[in-house]
Amino acid sequence: MKRLLIAGSIACATLLFTAACGDDKKADAPAAATPATSAASAGASGAAESGGAAPSGSAKAGSSGKAGQLQYQTVAKLTGELFTKDADCPVGQWDGNSTGVDPKYRSAVADFKQFDCYKKRGDMLPHRGQQAIYVEFKSANAAKAYAQDQAKAHPTLIVGDTVVVAGGGLKGTDMKAYLEAVNETAGGTGQILA
Repeated sequence: MKRLLIAGSIACATLLFTAACGDDKKADAPAAATPATSAASAGASGAAESGGAAPSGSAKAGSSGKAGQLQYQTVAKLTGELFTKDADCPVGQWDGNSTGVDPKYRSAVADFKQFDCYKKRGDMLPHRGQQAIYVEFKSANAAKAYAQDQAKAHPTLIVGDTVVVAGGGLKGTDMKAYLEAVNETAGGTGQILA
């Protein structure tokens, strides 16, 4: 009986370990990390974290999504890799706090993520908040209205019903080049508003 319990326990532990390490394709989980960037989960949102390297002024991306569509995983990976090279963003994290969207647009939001920068891992408050905002809307009209509103203060990319807003707190990062790189992942079909 003891052997059966031990064998059953080992089988359960192996099954749980395999499931935890398996391929999770949730829409809000970031894509695989590169050596310079490690990916971690934080609650219901994805997180991209990395140690600080020298600031970078531009980003490069390949077209990995469908033309006319932005994929959160692709945007999350690109953002984490680029932003955490900036001295003002040694640790970055995506958060799903939808209060980051103005109240007049909240009912039209299908998915919201914001990328915050922290001085060190474990800090409670971000050093630079909302350095990137990813918002998927229920309609293209709502996305357009939100993008035009945000573009009054920050460079903004609109691709169909999805908007990416670049923050202004990372002086060593070229936000327009960042949005151009994000646009490339959607086949260059988006529009950058500034």
